[in-house]
Formats: sequence, C-alpha cells, structure tokens
Amino acid sequence: MSYDSWRTYTEDPDRLLLHGTAVTVGVRGLLILGPSGSGKSRLALKMIALGANLVSDDRVWLNKIGTGFELQAPEQIRGRIEARGLGLLASKYKTPVPLSYCLDLSLENKVRLPHVSEKTKLGVKVSILPGKPIVPQAAALMVLLKNGFASYDK
Repeated sequence: MSYDSWRTYTEDPDRLLLHGTAVTVGVRGLLILGPSGSGKSRLALKMIALGANLVSDDRVWLNKIGTGFELQAPEQIRGRIEARGLGLLASKYKTPVPLSYCLDLSLENKVRLPHVSEKTKLGVKVSILPGKPIVPQAAALMVLLKNGFASYDK
C-alpha cells in the first residue's frame, strides 16, 4: 500500500484534515507532511526551539479561504506536540495561519537545488518542497518562512 500525503480524514467539501504537523513564523505557515516516524514533529520541535510557533501536531485542518488555505489545529490537540521517547509537550501555538509552503517528507529530491512543485487541492494551488533523502535544516526553513525564496518569491 502506497503512502498518500494528501489523504483527508474528513468529508467536509471546503476543508481537508491531514496527517501532518504545522508551524508558523510571523504570518507564513509551513505544513510538514510525511508518514509516521518520518520526522515531522522532530523538525517542528527544532524550529520551535529557533523561534517558530506551533500550529498543530499530528493532525492539521486546511481551511479553504478565498484563493488559499489557512492552517488550523483541531481543538482537542491545540498546544501539544509529541517528542518521541519523552511524551506530549506543551507548546505555545498560533492558529489559524495562512499556508505558505508545504514540505513533504515522502517526496524524493534528486538534485542539489530542488524545484518547488505545485499540487491543486479544492481548487487551491499549494507549493510543495521535497523532503527526502535530505530533510532541509530547521534554520533554513526558518529563513524561508521569514524571507521567502530569492528566485521564486516576488
């Protein structure tokens, strides 16, 4: 059975509920997708230690708002993030926030400078970065969320 990063856990036609983790820096949100054990929470914890805010861990709502998505934590898990081998940790959180980028830890990158791909869900285009075999460093993702890509963003 193959892994589907975009499998939704809701039948709501205007939003998605995905297995993932999300963080934010300022008003830019990063959705981290990948199979269980791929390092979503570990990467988010590193980013939180560098100043990011948690949006949600394990499940993330993507609400369609105009031409984009906003990331939102399900109420039952707000302010909690899993640290494997330690347990659930409390974390400051910010929700909802606009989705700026998606890092998919199940997508393979075979070049040094990968291209951002796009996927359309519910009529909304999502910018997706590949996350394996080398997961981008937390510090680099922080800079991306603060400043964007030099050659892609305006």
